[in-house]
Amino acid sequence: MTNSPHVVVAGTRRVWSPEQKRAILAEANDPGTTASEVARRHGLHSSLLFRWRRALLTEQPDGTVTAPPSFIPLALPPPAKATADVPAGSSLIEIELAGGHRVRAATGVDLTLLQGAIAALLGR
Repeated sequence: MTNSPHVVVAGTRRVWSPEQKRAILAEANDPGTTASEVARRHGLHSSLLFRWRRALLTEQPDGTVTAPPSFIPLALPPPAKATADVPAGSSLIEIELAGGHRVRAATGVDLTLLQGAIAALLGR
């Protein structure tokens, strides 16, 4: 087992001025190139460009930060009643069969009658 030499470079973190950041971001906004190409050209990681872009979008020209977007209240109409012909207070069971057939039966229905209706719809 051989020990490979480790090279430690001090001070690899670079500091970019706001003008340099804006120039690099303008380069990345060009439709003829991609953010990863621009990042490689400048020795950056592409996620840093997106972080700079997000920070730039939240800044105002006078240096203040914009307020987070507010939500617009939305009122939806009530859902359409699926069974409009069902009288209030009655208890129904609805059975949807393959083939698009639907059977509605009140509670307490004769089970042999219901089984016969379902068998007739299924063709048995």
